[in-house]
Amino acid sequence: MIQDHNVRGYHILFPLDLAVTILSLLGSSLTCYFCLRIPSHSKTISVKFIIALSISDFFYSIANVLSNFETEKTLDLCAIEAWVRQSAYVLSIFFSACIAIISYKSSLPESLFNSNKFFMLTTLLGPLVFLLATVFM
Repeated sequence: MIQDHNVRGYHILFPLDLAVTILSLLGSSLTCYFCLRIPSHSKTISVKFIIALSISDFFYSIANVLSNFETEKTLDLCAIEAWVRQSAYVLSIFFSACIAIISYKSSLPESLFNSNKFFMLTTLLGPLVFLLATVFM
């Protein structure tokens, strides 16, 4: 735990962790806010995945906040924090991979890639990947 007084550099690590977590929360919130302000007819599949990635990063930052309040007496909070952190991490990797595939798609001819079908497929596979990752990790 970063707030443990026996750790060297405690006075530097705790405020640094808190500052980085606040910046992460702010960044993911602003990304969602500005992406949601894009008119609905202009929202591409990439914007939708960026919003999803920002939401998962927001929850990862929440897990960082929760880790600052862990003690030996709060094992339930530790379990919740671990679940949120793992879930957000797996979803971040999943959505980052989707954004990479969409970026690759821009180099292909239109007839070889169906964006709507890809979005539906990833929407269905996302929860499956999430469940498998949380069960087997």
